[in-house]
Amino acid sequence: MPPEHPTAQAIALLNQGQEEQARALLLGVLKRSPMDALANKWMAMIHGAHDEYDRAAFFMQRAVASSPRDGELRYILGNVYMGLRKHKEAAAAYREALKIVPGNIAASDGLGKCLISLGEYAQAIKVFEQAIAANPDDGDAYGNFAVSLTIIAKMQEAVDVCKRGLARLPDHPGLLETLAYSMNFPQGMDHAEHRRMHERVAASFARNADRAEPVFTVDRSPDRPLRVGFLSGDYSQHACATFMRAPLLNFNRSKIVPVCVATQRHTDGGDADFRKACEWLDVSAMGVNDTARAIEAAKIDILIECSGYTEGHRLRSLVPRTAPIQCTWLGYPNTTGMPTIDYRIVDAITDPPGSEWHCTETLARLPGCFLCFTPDAAAAPAAITPACTDPAAPIVFGSFNRMTKVTPATLDAWCAVLRAVPNSRMLLKLRIASEELRRDTVELFTSRGIDASRVEMTPFTQKADEHARMYARIDIALDSFPYNGTTTTCEATWMGVPVVVVTGDCHRARVGASLNTALGLPGLIAANVEEYVAIAAGLASDRATLAALKASLRERMRGSPLCDGPGYARRFEGLLREMWHRHVASRG
Repeated sequence: MPPEHPTAQAIALLNQGQEEQARALLLGVLKRSPMDALANKWMAMIHGAHDEYDRAAFFMQRAVASSPRDGELRYILGNVYMGLRKHKEAAAAYREALKIVPGNIAASDGLGKCLISLGEYAQAIKVFEQAIAANPDDGDAYGNFAVSLTIIAKMQEAVDVCKRGLARLPDHPGLLETLAYSMNFPQGMDHAEHRRMHERVAASFARNADRAEPVFTVDRSPDRPLRVGFLSGDYSQHACATFMRAPLLNFNRSKIVPVCVATQRHTDGGDADFRKACEWLDVSAMGVNDTARAIEAAKIDILIECSGYTEGHRLRSLVPRTAPIQCTWLGYPNTTGMPTIDYRIVDAITDPPGSEWHCTETLARLPGCFLCFTPDAAAAPAAITPACTDPAAPIVFGSFNRMTKVTPATLDAWCAVLRAVPNSRMLLKLRIASEELRRDTVELFTSRGIDASRVEMTPFTQKADEHARMYARIDIALDSFPYNGTTTTCEATWMGVPVVVVTGDCHRARVGASLNTALGLPGLIAANVEEYVAIAAGLASDRATLAALKASLRERMRGSPLCDGPGYARRFEGLLREMWHRHVASRG
């Protein structure tokens, strides 16, 4: 296509950020030639960028009708249908793309994810395996498969797929990162191996860094106000925001000046309090190096990244460092493996003395719990369940943790609890509601001798009031292990549901113990699985005591250190000041 062609000019304008001019040119082309494939494609891309998928579908359907043998157009049509959540239509489009371009990794990924959403995950696995067979030396084929396995809670399988890929591509950054993340979930992972995996991910960041090491010219006065940046994509109606509110909204501004470094934009209004109370730095549209430069320009003294290796993180921007002191806190239950991250903020229960070797960072232990929860002010009152008033009503156990955290050992313990409490039930929440996944989840219990009638699943919901009503159906919550719940434990307790936890041997397996300690509920903390089963069965056997406990939980929590935002902020300030004093002293 010659550069003077209107469509070529429109593409150039889009690349320059001049969307309206590009749109006008493309519409002019389509007025003359309604079936022009390229103009239709780019109009669809413009609408898709604004989540206007109905309009995008109109233009993409015309593009495909004009060039039915173009695999890329079929693939884009599949993406548009995915945006519309029309998974059957999307799957058909991806299949057509794969007929035209067999083995195409992107189309295979789209088709696999569609099949998962349709509940046909056995077929999805077949599609991903075919993509690997066609592209055995492309890390994306393995990575897409592994990520999709995590969606359906096949965490050990995800680890195995990553290791298959790394056997052929030992330094592939994406596979290293997916493996480091996925290893948090299965039972029995070797902590030393897991630390080394994080170090390998961090080394890949360093190899690919192309930014000069900055020179920080900052005022080293030991007791001046400190500018503390919190790097996060969760300034929204998100679980992590319920823990960020306590420090960021309660810091003494004469000591700490909080700067929200936002890596994602949200439209749910959850960022309003943060914008009002803190300095705001939006890096959502910036790449790795521009993010780093923006943080440097903000003159941050201590940067605290809050995502770890979860989706949308900006860890690559922190190599080289962007602030004199860099920390990790909150969003990830493990080390980053990064030499440029100085501290990992934890507590003495999650990371007791002797566990330092799990992390590359220096452990900075907050007094008390390393978290502080801000409950939903609009949450419904805690409910008294039928079992608390009717001796004939069955006890309902439950867990709203994602099934990715539910290991075979967790299932064994849950089934032992159900066997110990006759006629009891188990209520779970599935992120993907499909008949195939529901059936397979029930089979996890029936294969352990529990009748299917005792297992119930409720669909995933984002709405707070529906979520609260689901908690009102549970008598006792059973935590997952080795990866404990965090937000789910706090929400359950706030809704009057006691959470039984078991203490493990690493951070992610000890968060439940830290939360229940802060709540003053040591009787809900088990030292081992046998104790875990006994505590749960004991609570179920004494309904009067259970009812009294449930009725007291919200006020107990409200008055506990776990909900004391100002007190938590003072402790956090003290920890940050210690870090600064240490830094100043080390610089002479």
